[in-house]
Amino acid sequence: MTITVILRKNEFRFEETKDLTISKVFKKLDILPETYLCVREGELITEREPLRDGDVIRLIPVISGG
Repeated sequence: MTITVILRKNEFRFEETKDLTISKVFKKLDILPETYLCVREGELITEREPLRDGDVIRLIPVISGG
């Protein structure tokens, strides 16, 4: 039972997958949720989306300018 989170070139594996959400992943990695988009199987997911065993989540930095 593992969920893999890819942040840039780093991979983080979470063994405790029960009730794990993107919001909880952000807290564990100590990153601001406003600065990343979350993608699972090519689709955007929200912070409240429950994660499933075997998921591979890619965190993509948000780029903005003005």
